[in-house]
Amino acid sequence: MKSLERYTGLIGLVLLVAFLVPYVWKLPQLDITLILLGGLALAGYDYFSSGKDDKAE
Repeated sequence: MKSLERYTGLIGLVLLVAFLVPYVWKLPQLDITLILLGGLALAGYDYFSSGKDDKAE
C-alpha cells in the first residue's frame, strides 16, 4: 500500500509542477516567481521527506 501512496504523491507533484511552470516561465515579476518556486520546493521537500518517516516506525 505504501507503494501506491508514493505513486499518487508523485503524480500529484508532477501535476502541481505542470500547473505552475507556465506561470513561473511567463511572469515578469520576480517576487511572485520566487513565491511560486518556493511553493514547488516545499512540495518537493515534503514528497521526498515523507518516505523517511515510514522507515522509523
